[in-house]
Amino acid sequence: MLPGVQYFVLNKPPKTICARRDFADRPTVYDHIPFWYPDLPHVGRLDWATEGLLLFTDDGRLAQGLLNPGFKGLADPDSIPPIEKVYRVKVRDRLDPLDPRIALMERPLSYPGGILTRPATISFIALRTRATWLEVTITEGRHHQVRHLCARSGFPVLKLRRIRLGPIELGDLKLRWCRPLQEPEIAALYAAALPEDPRPPAQDIAEARPG
Repeated sequence: MLPGVQYFVLNKPPKTICARRDFADRPTVYDHIPFWYPDLPHVGRLDWATEGLLLFTDDGRLAQGLLNPGFKGLADPDSIPPIEKVYRVKVRDRLDPLDPRIALMERPLSYPGGILTRPATISFIALRTRATWLEVTITEGRHHQVRHLCARSGFPVLKLRRIRLGPIELGDLKLRWCRPLQEPEIAALYAAALPEDPRPPAQDIAEARPG
């Protein structure tokens, strides 16, 4: 029997790039993968300064279903909701929850080629001494999309963290740590991204260091 596909997530630290190696010799996300974990591709990217949930898998079809809204294997790909990506962003200054600049963040962004993003959803989370935490939900992965939303509203970004990808949540996973996905999480990813596709067999990943 052929080995099954594998899945794990990393709580990506800031100041790392999503690549196996870097021409400038900067740290990469693969520097934080335990040596006993399988060598798997990452799904999508988080930029150099962004931290949070990053999925790794050799299930290429699922990766495409998560990244590309049209890749659903369905006659009508619009019949299922798009995959949500949820971020917590810390911006400079204490904002009023009714500040109109927060509502402005929900409007579509324009990208070169006449591309308009879908509207974002913004929630007010908490105030800090000189900052405010907001939650941003998007259903695309355009280049620096959340940072552009903040910049358009005049909000300097102090920290950006992805906390959810579709049904998969970061939870209390520590920064720089990895964990394998559990069976219900894999099933939920397929239900969200490829509901009519048969699932390939999954192979377990040992959580604990061997020996």
